[in-house]
Amino acid sequence: MLPELLEDQATGRIAEIYREIRACSGVPYVSSLQRFVATMPGVLEWAWDAIRPAMMSGAIPETGWRLAKAVRIAPPSRIPAAALAGADIAAIRNIAENFVRVSPVNLVTGACLARLLTGTIPSGEGFPAAWTPPAMLPPMPGNADPATLDPATRATLMRFATEVDGTPFIPALYRQLAHWPGVLSWLADELEPRFAAPETNAARTAFRAAAREAAPAIVARLPGLPPGPVPDAATAQRVLATIDRYAETSPEMTMFGQLILDAL
Repeated sequence: MLPELLEDQATGRIAEIYREIRACSGVPYVSSLQRFVATMPGVLEWAWDAIRPAMMSGAIPETGWRLAKAVRIAPPSRIPAAALAGADIAAIRNIAENFVRVSPVNLVTGACLARLLTGTIPSGEGFPAAWTPPAMLPPMPGNADPATLDPATRATLMRFATEVDGTPFIPALYRQLAHWPGVLSWLADELEPRFAAPETNAARTAFRAAAREAAPAIVARLPGLPPGPVPDAATAQRVLATIDRYAETSPEMTMFGQLILDAL
């Protein structure tokens, strides 16, 4: 699986950055995008200091949430009662709401960071400081470890596997839902024909393009880059490749999280 600096392992400056990320996103966890970048010495600190004004002012989160309102795909079938047997429906709904909220923020964050890592040097007027993020959503149950799942559930979970930085990666939405095998199986069957469907591709492409089109105006207002060197070329390329992969999965997490809410 993708290497990560887990939240309970973070100390010092990284722990403070994680706290601010949670507050600005309005979700009680830090996404694997940031946890992965945190494994590279000094990189998360540089990246967060660079975009922090746009996060703390709400410019990045509010842009992501505004753009997400236009992302829609055909509604799903209702989740069968058999798939929900023994499931915690409130917990499943909360998982979906977490991903619908955080994924657009990650998409716009990545689009802004990509510009900074490819040579853009901002010198803008900054952002208004006053912004109140939405109330934090409740905690989720945690990512299921594929190694601890029964073979059938593990096989179902692997149907969602992709690759980031040359390493197998399963988006956290599916690992969270793996606590309820019936729901996970229903979702795998519901989504399998949608992954490469023209409608999904069009929505994914449009959302990604909208985030990239919004990024220059946000980046232009940043007051500058933080002190110290920009990440070296090899490290920047790793981060950019990860951002590019998240530009595929973040729209999916937004669309498919909403699909789960609609199915409930």
